[in-house]
Amino acid sequence: MWPMRSSQTPGVGALTARQLLSAFGPPSLIFQASHAALTRVVSAAVASALLTDPDRETQDLIARTLEWAAQPGQACITLDDPAYPQSLLDITDPPPLLYALGDAALLGAPRRLAMVGARTPTAQGERDAQAFAQAFSEAGATIVSGFALGIDAAAHRGALAATGEHAGSTIAVLGTGCDRVYPPRHKELAHLVADRGLLLSEFALGTAPAKGNFPRRNRLISGLSRGVLVVEAATHSGSLIT
Repeated sequence: MWPMRSSQTPGVGALTARQLLSAFGPPSLIFQASHAALTRVVSAAVASALLTDPDRETQDLIARTLEWAAQPGQACITLDDPAYPQSLLDITDPPPLLYALGDAALLGAPRRLAMVGARTPTAQGERDAQAFAQAFSEAGATIVSGFALGIDAAAHRGALAATGEHAGSTIAVLGTGCDRVYPPRHKELAHLVADRGLLLSEFALGTAPAKGNFPRRNRLISGLSRGVLVVEAATHSGSLIT
């Protein structure tokens, strides 16, 4: 799987991956290209790394990921896949690979609204978030949030509670691999979202929660959405960088 292999290559980020795709076309041709051809796009060091067989750990990860993606309702979506959201292609650093668990068709939903806020909101803020999300969902919007405690969870629950023929759903953008549930108390919510919405991550399977992952996933929340509603947040809250 070229995006995973390239993502494990030092010096290859989203921008470089897009440049390689533009230069060589089908991903398989990137790894069949000569060193000289690759150095027209990347540095000599990166070209050498791309032509080096992946180590055992990377090979095992690729095998596990292919097995995971072969299961119903699970998919890996690459930059060159028609299912890759156009709105993410427009951000500065779109992920080379998206892991999707649930209804990946929601990535093409016409009306997507992000809702974010405090992890420790007031009771009123939590009620408002759930009510707003349910109302927007019943109006046909797909609610995008970050699966955190507090406002995020309330937004997901509100969207899932929506009824009516035009009801939308919810996309939870994770700061872990799709096979990890964080926070652990959201295990039941994760099952509900996977069953009736979408769990989405740019992080490889098995990725544990790390402090830097959560601000990073915020760009996907906003990038997927036509608007962002901050329900309740402190002055220096991370929600404000979404």
